[in-house]
Amino acid sequence: MGRPSMAAERTEQIMQATARCLQKNGLAGTTLERVAEESGLSRSHVRHYVGNRDDLLRKFANWLYTGCEAEFIGRIAAAPAPQKLPIAMDYLFSSGFLPISDDDTVIRELITAGVADESIRTTMQGHYTLAIQAVENALAAEYPAASPGARRSAAYGLWCLAMGNSMMAELQLPVASGGLVRTAGEALLERLSHD
Repeated sequence: MGRPSMAAERTEQIMQATARCLQKNGLAGTTLERVAEESGLSRSHVRHYVGNRDDLLRKFANWLYTGCEAEFIGRIAAAPAPQKLPIAMDYLFSSGFLPISDDDTVIRELITAGVADESIRTTMQGHYTLAIQAVENALAAEYPAASPGARRSAAYGLWCLAMGNSMMAELQLPVASGGLVRTAGEALLERLSHD
């Protein structure tokens, strides 16, 4: 078996350094120079492997979302029907969305970048759409009689509750780590059983 591609290895190194830079310095402070310093590579190597700063952020957005959401989507897809919704709810309202790492900081910075950069926005929209679709699929397994529109709205509502709770948890509000938001999500699901 051959050695892994140097480009793949260096790109991974640069992506991880970009995450650390966004966590430490925010979007404005994440420069090619800082990413190079954080990665242990020269600025010219960073440019060689990922291009300019805009290219770097675009590649980073895709790299970041490919990991977490792909795992989440895969777990729901592979689960038997009765387990799909519990997997989705546990991810949304426990460790999956609570800031146990600095990922939320990075995601907030990418959202800021996506406001101005259509490519980043499109990448994020695509990944979030797939994740919300996975939640909708879990709802379809649990509530087959509910209308597709109601399931779609509930999936989006659950995603927004989880995302908002995650962002608010960084303010260390005591209710953020409790079950209040999950209870609100379950109330949303209760409407599907009557749809």
